Amino acid sequence: MSVVARALAQHAVVSLMALVVVGATAAIICVRVVQAQALAQAEAGGKVVATDIVAPLVNEGVYQGHAKDLETLNNRIQLRKAGSTIQRIKVWAANGLVLYSDDPREIGLTFPLDKDDLRALQNGTTESDISDLSKSENELDRPFGESLEVYVGTKDASGQPILVETYFKVDRLHADEAALIRRIVPVVLAALLVLGLLLVPLAYSLASRVARYERERQAMIRLAVEASSAERRRVAGELHDGVIQDLAGVGYALTALDAQLAGLATSASNGSPPPVGALRATLRTAQRLVHDDVLALRELTGMQYAADSGAADPAAALRVIADGIRDEGTPVEMVVGELPAMPAAHRAALIRVGREALRNAVKHAPGADITLTLGAEDDTAFVTVTDDGPGFDPASALGPVDGHIGLALLADAAEGVGGRLDLRSRPGRGTTVKLSIPVPPQPGSNEGGATAADSATATPPPAASIPAPPAPPAPPAPPAADATEAASRG
Repeated sequence: MSVVARALAQHAVVSLMALVVVGATAAIICVRVVQAQALAQAEAGGKVVATDIVAPLVNEGVYQGHAKDLETLNNRIQLRKAGSTIQRIKVWAANGLVLYSDDPREIGLTFPLDKDDLRALQNGTTESDISDLSKSENELDRPFGESLEVYVGTKDASGQPILVETYFKVDRLHADEAALIRRIVPVVLAALLVLGLLLVPLAYSLASRVARYERERQAMIRLAVEASSAERRRVAGELHDGVIQDLAGVGYALTALDAQLAGLATSASNGSPPPVGALRATLRTAQRLVHDDVLALRELTGMQYAADSGAADPAAALRVIADGIRDEGTPVEMVVGELPAMPAAHRAALIRVGREALRNAVKHAPGADITLTLGAEDDTAFVTVTDDGPGFDPASALGPVDGHIGLALLADAAEGVGGRLDLRSRPGRGTTVKLSIPVPPQPGSNEGGATAADSATATPPPAASIPAPPAPPAPPAPPAADATEAASRG
């Protein structure tokens, strides 16, 4: 599954979970709101029943169980129950005795009062709850099912505290709950659904951006691996075709020199003049090969230093490379301007593109004049390499060429730091390669191309080269025949 599809699927799952959670929460809130309203209404109704209907009729005759007093109370209560949601009414004495119930079987029974019931009786307050009628006192009330109970503490006709318990039906309560849920929950879910749909384009855009960044990251990794592999192949090729071959030649030259020295000893014993000219020619050949190999190794180490110095000063790093090219006999002119402070990735890009452009100019435009320009214009750093060589068709440089990295890889590297690589070339008109990189402001940085910490790393490594060895001092003049031989071989 692609990154975008996976992100959209996650968005759908999270949105569905949000709908379920919010919908359930909204339903619970609706139930709590309706229950709170129902309890408040039941408490108000129970208080009216207790204080206005029951309490005035609870007298000494009710306490004694006189039938006439109980009948008077019952008639008044039944009149109140008619057409209402009241299911049952009980009157409790302070000791837990049921003084009255509209079910005569409960009159005269005694049950322990709960802590809340006692508090309501003693303080004259009201308590309410939704009961499942599981208490022992509710054994005869269970056919009613779930009920809304209201306990009201009041005083009877003689001023004694009594507790009036009223049972209300919960059918209307549940109906109100369902009605409120039907009104509120769909609105909440619809709003969330609309919000989720509105977020789909944003989620798609963000997922696409993440996917694009991931592709670019993978491409940069691939380019880095390809560049590293190409660099290793180039170094191995140059060592094999240059330094190793030359050192092998030095070995052969030294072998020949050893043989000539042996011949010199033989000729000396025979009184023949020594072949000094041949010996000097062999030594000069060995010296030249060693000198050339040192220059080649210096170039390789200089380029490796520049490639690995991402935090170095581009001018110092590119100068190392240019010096190595000059030592090979190719003229390179460097024009270096002031560089603004910039991130290490920007400096590494300048070094890399300058190095590759110089290398390509030396390879494809042998003998041409090469100019490297490094500087900045309007907060944009640039490096330009120009040669007046034979030029080429830019369409042919879209990938790696002759084992080198290729301009396409350099263009991707430039894009990785927000820069742009421009190539201008025509057959017979030379070539210009330019990298331009916008440089963001660097707070707290100096105005140079590298920070103070970078300056230490920007110092080129000790030169891996030695000056060309001077010609050995001329030996004493040989006899005429030997001088002629030396001149012909020198």
